[in-house]
Amino acid sequence: MKTSYVLPLIALAVACHLDKLLSASGGGGSPPHPPATGVLTARAATSGSNLPAGYTVMLDRSRSHIGVNDSITASGIGAGNHTVALGDVPTNCGVSGANPRTVTVPANDTARTTFSVACAAPPPPATHLAFVTWPRLPVVIPNQFQVQVAALDDSGHVVTTFTGDMTVVIAHDGSLTTNAKLSGTTRASAVNGIATFNDLSIDQPGTRYTLKASAAKLRDATSDPFDVL
Repeated sequence: MKTSYVLPLIALAVACHLDKLLSASGGGGSPPHPPATGVLTARAATSGSNLPAGYTVMLDRSRSHIGVNDSITASGIGAGNHTVALGDVPTNCGVSGANPRTVTVPANDTARTTFSVACAAPPPPATHLAFVTWPRLPVVIPNQFQVQVAALDDSGHVVTTFTGDMTVVIAHDGSLTTNAKLSGTTRASAVNGIATFNDLSIDQPGTRYTLKASAAKLRDATSDPFDVL
């Protein structure tokens, strides 16, 4: 009689143990939840003049084209922080705020970020040269003298973006033998649109010397006359 009671108890214990094993291994549990996702909308808002054709929006490692006043939406991206950047912005345009920037995407919701861009007309190009400084008093041999030459636009403003090379030579030789020599640094690169020649000298005395400055694709300039003693 005792044996008939023991067998059902053993079967019950084995069934409970198997149920625990199945639960621990996940075989009998619910499937894992998929990772939370959300939506991110990036917008470009551009004002000004000389606008570009468009930009490139970079979201983490992906790239997409966007118009200058347009938006792009990415869905199904993981909730959390993402890096967003606006690329292919021309030099005459500036982006307000951080670029790149971090945008936090909420789960089952939409994050929005706007890149505000302001564009300006590029400065007019340089068209000609002009002497800024030259000898105002007679130069005494063998003293050195300095001249500065600027690249100007048609309105006479210095084009600070010009960085080309300029050269200076004697335009009018004021010596009696007309074979005077200009020595020193006669070729210099412009800095902020102005080239400086700070160690020039002329080897023969004379009156009403002039210098000529030249640069590729720009009109030459001639200095006011000066004497060499």
